Amino acid sequence: NILKPIFLGRGLDVPMVVIFMGAIGGLLLSGIIGLFIGAVVLTLGYKLFLAWLEVDQPTHEDKADKL
Repeated sequence: NILKPIFLGRGLDVPMVVIFMGAIGGLLLSGIIGLFIGAVVLTLGYKLFLAWLEVDQPTHEDKADKL
């Protein structure tokens, strides 16, 4: 519960494990700076992935209307 407010603020609803994995991965790759950047980059990727999943897929009715 300490890492989330430090890295990203309290307004995001991102699982703590995503922030932790980003922080550890960034630390291993780039040291102290990577600790902060890794959590932000992985959180951004997580949010973009969720937004991509929410895009409406065309249904069979939509395809029939175009024909």
